[in-house]
Amino acid sequence: MPGRATGLWIALALFVISSVVLSCLIGSVHVPLGAVVAGLAQRLSGSSQPESPLVTIFFALRLPRVLIGLLCGAALSLSGGVMQGVFRNPLADPYVLGTVSGATFGAALTILFHLDGSLWALPLGAFLGALLSTAVMLAASELRMQLYFDHGALILVGVALGSLLSALTGIVLFASRADQVQSLVYWLFGSLSTGQWPQLGLFALLAIPTMGLLVRQARVLDLLSLGDAMALHLGIEVTSHKRKLMLLSSLLTALSVAACGTIGFVGLVVPHIMRRLVGPGHRSLLLSSLLFGGAFLPLCDTVARSLFAPVEIPVGIITALVGVPFFLSLLLRRARLGTLS
Repeated sequence: MPGRATGLWIALALFVISSVVLSCLIGSVHVPLGAVVAGLAQRLSGSSQPESPLVTIFFALRLPRVLIGLLCGAALSLSGGVMQGVFRNPLADPYVLGTVSGATFGAALTILFHLDGSLWALPLGAFLGALLSTAVMLAASELRMQLYFDHGALILVGVALGSLLSALTGIVLFASRADQVQSLVYWLFGSLSTGQWPQLGLFALLAIPTMGLLVRQARVLDLLSLGDAMALHLGIEVTSHKRKLMLLSSLLTALSVAACGTIGFVGLVVPHIMRRLVGPGHRSLLLSSLLFGGAFLPLCDTVARSLFAPVEIPVGIITALVGVPFFLSLLLRRARLGTLS
């Protein structure tokens, strides 16, 4: 078994590396690997010779875009794994629970009122919106016994909340100026096309420490998976830990929305796949979801910009095409087994 586990981690690492390399090279303009190696050697040597356009495309456009996709996929997958642990339901993820919709609404308001001039403004607006939806879900979770909610019903609360926030975002869209609408619509469907080095730096600065904090909570999630009463008996402050976990997950989701727009179902699909491969233990589950999600989203983006090249479609459409059938099959399977809650 240890050999099998080691092989799985090696396979995940190779998957991440392959995803990054292929996503950087493939697109409407193919960038040969040899040209990248030659361009890198030229940069390191300090040569004053003009740089090849292909090398400029790789370093100025493709590489930051792919790295932002890697971070965004890892963040959404990790958030999904944490939310599924908090609510003890594999149907939970930032999109289904309305966290993505809340972050999108906050970011859209920031754009509408022209508050996005600062590099920090959009992440802050997205976080406040995500915080709003998270507060509603936590309130519903803490009132679960009084309102006779089960965890399946909480998922439905999240779906309803997400629909409401999406409707409010639609109102913001219609209130926007004509010159804002096109970029806002494209962003609402999710896109990595705006990924540049400054955004990547800010995203990494905030997201990587948050990911580390969440992974360190794996033991808490293992105890919460036993049920609130058992976790409390074992010395866990259930309410405070749930709030902390959801707050950190909301921050990761908000950062992803601010950087890449609305991208759904990554946090649902990836942890569910990894749970089948590594088991329910949250340390292995969160780490493997982080790696697999980081490789999955850049590949979806490669499909999005290559499928109808040179026309690029939003990556959120690709993840929805993968995620919606997956969500429905999971929902129907759990309904047949009588385990929807």
